[in-house]
Amino acid sequence: MTKQTSGNGHMIVLPKAYIHLIAACAMVIGNVVNPVSAKTYYACPQGGGDGSSVESPFAVEDFWNEAQPGDTLILLDGLYTGPRSMVKPPENLSGTKDSPITVRALRDGKVTIDGKGVLQPISLYHNDWWVVEGIDACNSKSTVVSLSRSNHCIIRRMCGWNAADGNTNIFAAHYGEHNLFEDCAGWGIARKTFSCSQGGNYTTFRRCFGSWEGCHNVGPKMAFTLFYNSHHIAAENCIATWDGKLMRESYTVAGYDGKPFTQWKDGSGKPRHYSDYGVDQPYGCFGMDRIDRGPTKGPFVYGCIAYRLKSQRVVSTPGLFFMRCRQPHDGWFENCAALVEAGAADVRTFNLTNVDGRNLTAVGGLNPGFGKGDISNIFRGAGTEGPAAWRGMFRKETPERGAHLYYRYENGKLTDKPLWPWPMNDRIRELTGMDLTATISGLAQ
Repeated sequence: MTKQTSGNGHMIVLPKAYIHLIAACAMVIGNVVNPVSAKTYYACPQGGGDGSSVESPFAVEDFWNEAQPGDTLILLDGLYTGPRSMVKPPENLSGTKDSPITVRALRDGKVTIDGKGVLQPISLYHNDWWVVEGIDACNSKSTVVSLSRSNHCIIRRMCGWNAADGNTNIFAAHYGEHNLFEDCAGWGIARKTFSCSQGGNYTTFRRCFGSWEGCHNVGPKMAFTLFYNSHHIAAENCIATWDGKLMRESYTVAGYDGKPFTQWKDGSGKPRHYSDYGVDQPYGCFGMDRIDRGPTKGPFVYGCIAYRLKSQRVVSTPGLFFMRCRQPHDGWFENCAALVEAGAADVRTFNLTNVDGRNLTAVGGLNPGFGKGDISNIFRGAGTEGPAAWRGMFRKETPERGAHLYYRYENGKLTDKPLWPWPMNDRIRELTGMDLTATISGLAQ
């Protein structure tokens, strides 16, 4: 409670929440009187302190009672487990455009939030203007990092893996707009690695790496879904691959309730069994779901790479880039490249419909398909030309034909900032053993 003096000299007592409401309203109208300075708090896996310093950290959950627009929670190194350690703020706790609420690791990659299969590591629900960065998250009871009915949030420099084996994602934005996933990496069990759906409009995936690795549930599978009843989705300098190494050799397809799925469109009404590591509805690396009404208005795909290796456990998919937009000229692809390594299962590199663009490179695989699209400067690698063109994409000089992948894209514009080495290369290598920079550069050796 806070005491205030009224105009007639009487003392009145105002609840703390009411004081915060007055301050928030004042910020909206641009007339803030005695603004409260942003504060920094600290948390650790054990908690126990008051959160005021590194020497006295509290639990993550304790931050929710203190957090105000502009405040920051710094997570000290360690493994965070249990209900009090999940990043799950209460509904309607939000920052502002100029003063987001931030949760970040003291040292990138030294904080892991593990749901142990029974909790969700990061869940923003009705929380606007948040920034979460530098954290690793894994083993969720559902989706690993979820933004739902939340707007203007940033998930940055994060690795995530192993959602629940169901209708789940590693990183997802649903029913909320203008969210950004930047410098993130996801892999492991999930129906989709990166997803935006059902009103997840104006989502941007920037410099994200996604590897689809396994899911035994019904429904389309892909590393990135670039629309599902959502529009104005952008992917900038993202990398995707498909490796079903976590698939069981044989299994019965499960529905969203975990029971054998029987509501197939063919009307059979019977469970469906897969063997030989089969996958229900494998769509590819960059794919889409559907638009039930209206144009897709995107996706806008800049400087992205999809690849398939002969060492990977793969099944037939429609394409590495598989995009069927609803209306002509909905999508745009620019400076994108796809490669199917010699000896890998053949698949189309690009399978695009109603998509325009320029500067695409396709190496290996089946002939790309471009239905009802206007795309200029396509390089189709054959023989020794393919590897040479692939290597040429990463030089500073712009090649005459095909994609150029030396510089970064930001907000749909090509910058003068070099893309390589991959920004999250060390984190990915530490967690998975894969050197992504070396993998990409070595694809056409």
